[in-house]
Amino acid sequence: MESGNAFKFKNITAIILAGGQSRRMGRDKASLPLGEQTLLEQLIEQLAGRFQEIIISVSKGQPYPLNNVRQVEDRYENAGPLAGLLAGLQASSSDISLVVPCDQPEIDLGIVRDMLQVLDQHDLVYPRLDGQIPHPLFALYRRSLWPVIEKLIIEGKLSVLHLLTEVKAVALDIPASRLPWHLNSLEDYQNYLHYLKRKRTK
Repeated sequence: MESGNAFKFKNITAIILAGGQSRRMGRDKASLPLGEQTLLEQLIEQLAGRFQEIIISVSKGQPYPLNNVRQVEDRYENAGPLAGLLAGLQASSSDISLVVPCDQPEIDLGIVRDMLQVLDQHDLVYPRLDGQIPHPLFALYRRSLWPVIEKLIIEGKLSVLHLLTEVKAVALDIPASRLPWHLNSLEDYQNYLHYLKRKRTK
């Protein structure tokens, strides 16, 4: 992961998607302990001071015990990540927002810089891993997309991939090795804990 010490995006909002049911994990992902922090706290720490604001998108009635971080609730239940995207973008004070899934424990801000450089007149920029796998939940979104997202939810088209075909979206091809960690399952989580242990003992 590229060092993010030099990166600041003061005109961009960071939105962490922390809602959802975490079926494969079997427990709330955002609250997973990583040493003395939770996964959500680790993400906030990586983003703090680098963006105009941080917004946490949470499931209705399930806020997290956090101080000094704005949380917004999904208005649509059982609508997947689109509901979180909608709530976050509606609450954002920026034209452009970085969306981060709460199961991605490490943020390569160099990718954010690269996505920003190709955003131009597009509505959305997302990484495409190894030229094949779209990853639209770690991406740059314009706030103006929220009416399109709400329309898809109302129509029952709940996959984020539907959104890519409805707007001016562009892919940024990167090696999958630049986004190595996605904690979708208990096994993923345990592997990441082992990685952190090895990293700390080096």
